[in-house]
Amino acid sequence: MGKMTGKWCTEVYKDTALSFKIKKKLYGKRSKYQMVEIYETEKHGNLMALDGCYMVSTAEEFVYHDMLAHVPLFSHPNPENILVIGGGDGGTVREVMKHKGVKSIDFVEIDEDVYTTSKKYFPALVKGLEQDKRVHFLFGDGIKFVKDSKDKYDVILVDGTDPSDIAGGLFSSDFFKDVHNALKEDGIMVMQSEDPWFDSDIIKNVQDRLKKLFLQVHLYLAFIPIYPSGMWSFSYASKKHDPRVIKNKKSKIAKFKYYSEEVHKAAFALPQFVKDAIK
Repeated sequence: MGKMTGKWCTEVYKDTALSFKIKKKLYGKRSKYQMVEIYETEKHGNLMALDGCYMVSTAEEFVYHDMLAHVPLFSHPNPENILVIGGGDGGTVREVMKHKGVKSIDFVEIDEDVYTTSKKYFPALVKGLEQDKRVHFLFGDGIKFVKDSKDKYDVILVDGTDPSDIAGGLFSSDFFKDVHNALKEDGIMVMQSEDPWFDSDIIKNVQDRLKKLFLQVHLYLAFIPIYPSGMWSFSYASKKHDPRVIKNKKSKIAKFKYYSEEVHKAAFALPQFVKDAIK
């Protein structure tokens, strides 16, 4: 859980804590699903916390969104139909929109208040979303939505919170089976899968469950200062495509802040302790 003491906002996670020096609290309200808070920090811009856990900051958001979106979209030779589950701040959809070959983006977020709040306090994350006709806003339960989708998507991106009451189902075997069915015959799924230092058991469970369904299952890493330990994992699963081979030659995006072809390939080179944790 998180708390604010004087000029500091602190997230306590298991046996550690991370604090940011703040100027002021900008927003705090409980939505239908969770507590949504926004802080103005001294050095990191605005910071969003959901149920006391940091989700996104102005300064570091590009790392997470680059790596969640572009690794799978460059691993697929022709990504046209995309599903984003979660990602209410808008950043993942923003990155998907940069791929001109994408024809349709279904954006399914359970908590519309997160998106509404992001529009006010993180305008750069949602810039252009409502003007891009490829984006379909489908506020609701992503778990139920994917259950009703068959052989439809080239890429599914699962941008959920930690596996708690609201997002726990996104880590389940039943959900992964539904994702498998919703993907086309060469489809790709990527999801955020927690921190290797504190949550290696969660990562291993995700990897083991995906390996029962998909031909290609891999883990890759990025480094994001606002999350516990700063090291974050993403789980990749595909019916066909090895992500260590970049196949998308159509999305000629001029510039990224974190992603590059070199970073893409290097992200799959895991430290030995991470390999040991998931084997």
